[in-house]
Amino acid sequence: MDDASATEPTHTFELSGGALCLDFANTWGDRARPSQEHLHSYAGVLAFARQAEIVDGDQARRLARRAEEESAAAAAAFAAAVDLREAIYRIFSALAAGDAPPTVDLDHLNSVLPDALGGLRIEPRGDKFAWSRSDLADSLTAPLRPIVRSAAELLLSDQLDRVRECDGASCTWLFLDQSRNHSRRWCSMETCGNRAKVRRHYRRQRLSEG
Repeated sequence: MDDASATEPTHTFELSGGALCLDFANTWGDRARPSQEHLHSYAGVLAFARQAEIVDGDQARRLARRAEEESAAAAAAFAAAVDLREAIYRIFSALAAGDAPPTVDLDHLNSVLPDALGGLRIEPRGDKFAWSRSDLADSLTAPLRPIVRSAAELLLSDQLDRVRECDGASCTWLFLDQSRNHSRRWCSMETCGNRAKVRRHYRRQRLSEG
């Protein structure tokens, strides 16, 4: 099945990172384990975009048809999505560790930012306002634009110091720490947090037996 396929089974993505760009980075939640990679084709990018409400059903169907008709362009859009995702991961992983983000990844984000911002307008949505873009809605890279904007907005926001990477031994999940005392360590207590508790209990048992 090629990168343009719109019919492959799709993954249900966990959208709990607290920011769209972090949710996109988390489509590969453990970079030491290829089995945890959940973007395998352009269809996977569309599935994420649909679940994250970046695109609506009609736009997703139009993009899927275009991807089937233009397989080389769909493969290029998929490669661009993966490149963007890994640049976002490296930027926010470094910041979560208190390090400077790699210059090459900031350069990559800046290189795609003009396209993500071009043609934007503000429209009313009920009693609020939202970004809207009327042009290029059916470009195969259209689903990436809100993700780029999310990364830029997070870098400029007062939430940046709350970006965390899970302390799990093999977890690369990124999230915004919204806990009251800003001490959240795990992507989830039910998964990585619980495994860490089990490991600590096992070590204590071994020490007491020794």
